[in-house]
Amino acid sequence: MGTATILHPYHPLYGQSFPILKIRKVDGQRRYSLRSEDDIFSVPESWITDTGQNAFSESYFDADTVKALLELAKLL
Repeated sequence: MGTATILHPYHPLYGQSFPILKIRKVDGQRRYSLRSEDDIFSVPESWITDTGQNAFSESYFDADTVKALLELAKLL
């Protein structure tokens, strides 16, 4: 089914791509089941690229800033 990249700036897997296992509708919103090396997880369509419109494409922070903030959060 292809791959999807997490684009939600606060998601811990931000910027990573995963194979799409299935797509389903929950409460009228499409959710994508994705496979990581260790897990299978589900995200709403608005959190990923390669599909639909992304609500986070115009973030206040660029990718490098988000990664730096995530590293800072781990230290704290």
